[in-house]
Amino acid sequence: MTFFKNILTITVISGIFALHPSLNKGNTPITALQHLVYGNSLNITTNGEIDKNSIEIRWVCETEDIACKNLILYKNGKQTSEIPSVKGTQKLIVVYKGSKIGELPQHKKTKKQAHQYNIELLSKNNSLFFSGEIIGPSPYKGRPTTIASL
Repeated sequence: MTFFKNILTITVISGIFALHPSLNKGNTPITALQHLVYGNSLNITTNGEIDKNSIEIRWVCETEDIACKNLILYKNGKQTSEIPSVKGTQKLIVVYKGSKIGELPQHKKTKKQAHQYNIELLSKNNSLFFSGEIIGPSPYKGRPTTIASL
């Protein structure tokens, strides 16, 4: 029984280390495992003055797959589609009240890599502040943008 517990403990600890984000690189079985466990996540942060129902986020890519050309990921205050795991050049386009306010470009060399897409929209004194970043093997860190007069 002790032998079985030791093997189980080693397997669990190895699994935890295999899922560490620092190992999410390249095209490896560990990357595929991490994508299976974590997938791609979309996080949107706003303050009370931003109407989440007026935010729309689109996924645009340059692959031949027509479903990926202009996919709406977020609309009416909720995520409507999963973020595709495709290889190549793509971007998230953020629209607020019908106007494009920013984008997060990305070039993935490998498909099926777990990424975290973070978008922040804040409003203060009738100005809109946008910032976004992509955390993962194909990262992007944009500079915050201010759009005057909502």
